[in-house]
Amino acid sequence: MSYIAGQPISAEALQTRIDGAGFGRFQIVMLLMTGGVMFAEGSEMLVMGSITTLLHDHWELNAFIRGAMVSIVFCGFSVGNLLSGYIGDSHGRKPSILLAYVMIGVFGLLTATAWTPTMMIILRFFVGVGCGIGFPSVYSLIPEVCPTQWRGIVSALMIGFMPLGEIFAAILVWIIDPNLDHSSHHCEVGYDWALEGYLECSWRTLCIYSALPAFFFFGFALFLLSESPHFLGARGKNEATTEVIERIERWNGVTPGGPVSGGAAPAADASESLVPKASSSSAIEIMTNGKYLRTTIFMCLAHFTKDFCVFGLAYVFPQFFTQQKSQSTAVHLLITGLLALPGVFIAVGIMNYEGIGNIVALRVTAGCASLVALGLLEGSPTVLAVPCAYGLKFLSLVFFIITVIYTAEVFPSKFRNTAVGICTAIGRVGSISAPLLFELSLDWSDGSFDFFISMVAILMAIICLTAGFMLTIETKGKALAMDGGNYGSTEKA
Repeated sequence: MSYIAGQPISAEALQTRIDGAGFGRFQIVMLLMTGGVMFAEGSEMLVMGSITTLLHDHWELNAFIRGAMVSIVFCGFSVGNLLSGYIGDSHGRKPSILLAYVMIGVFGLLTATAWTPTMMIILRFFVGVGCGIGFPSVYSLIPEVCPTQWRGIVSALMIGFMPLGEIFAAILVWIIDPNLDHSSHHCEVGYDWALEGYLECSWRTLCIYSALPAFFFFGFALFLLSESPHFLGARGKNEATTEVIERIERWNGVTPGGPVSGGAAPAADASESLVPKASSSSAIEIMTNGKYLRTTIFMCLAHFTKDFCVFGLAYVFPQFFTQQKSQSTAVHLLITGLLALPGVFIAVGIMNYEGIGNIVALRVTAGCASLVALGLLEGSPTVLAVPCAYGLKFLSLVFFIITVIYTAEVFPSKFRNTAVGICTAIGRVGSISAPLLFELSLDWSDGSFDFFISMVAILMAIICLTAGFMLTIETKGKALAMDGGNYGSTEKA
């Protein structure tokens, strides 16, 4: 079989070659290069949630401003998600990921120089844009370079870099300011900020160190990160597609098999001229047609829920644990980060077990998270508070992972980055609203966490009860769809 110059290569042909190359060094390198986005984001978010109390001491922030300082990051996420759809589906996954690393690192570092709440909010917005640009592209890239049976497993491991980033940040908090109560005259406005001033000001020091992972991963990704063969193949860039496929084979110790579909590769410029670039309008048409409409609506709700819970809890837990006197706040944060890792392993196990479909896994995880959240309410026995907080942390991460994997697999390759970007952008309303809702409800209720925790339980219960009706396409074990015409074979490629 030969391919026609400029025509997209079939998803089945690509997946057959990727499956034949197996799992090896190439996928491990891609895991590390994409996982860095999750690591940097986890580090940045935990630090931002942790220093809110310190910033309040210096700037006398009201509840709205405290919430806005974190919510603005997620506003940036939404903007970045939408930009990522265009960048990732028009120019490739790799440029989007590299841009994400640069923005997270540069603006995260500049956060340490903020001298007013307004400047802090502006800088954090651009940190959020950077994270938002990276997320849809790493979510899309990993399924597109992995063998079918490894797709969900590697995606779960990639998302698992986020708790690793949180652990890194928790260790920073533990070393620099374990009880989040350090105050110094070096933090005051007007101080001549020499290096020693930064190092003696705990919140500025935390901002500096939390930005460093982005620069570390960027340096390696610049040279080691490869473009997605599905992205290239969907646009008829057959020569470039073959180059990536042969790189996968060489890196994994398999003899390169030549052009993907057996013919001479077309010229790159011919490919680009004959195949139109993806547009957001065409992606929206696919997402809202009869086949994908219910899936799109539900996944937007699922992303809202995962963001409200995962990122909301990342903001709430530092304040929640300050009320638990058995350990320092930093120790509790470190434990929650470590306990998130079993959540990653649970997700890996689910992805590896063929008897549990992604839809069933989504329902079960959401139901368990809803029940565990009830243990954090004030009416529950006090002894349940900390264990349920730990349990909710790792269950919400499992839900996060499964939601992301399903979204990245269910939409066609030609529009995947845009579709994932739109779902995650709408989901960011959850992470935007969570800190504001928590801070305002804390004021309304004289310090009670119950309103926020109840929202977590209700949202997870809705997901559990409606997923079976709304989701009609099971993705586990199927070849990725190239366009909107079909999803792919029901058998493994």
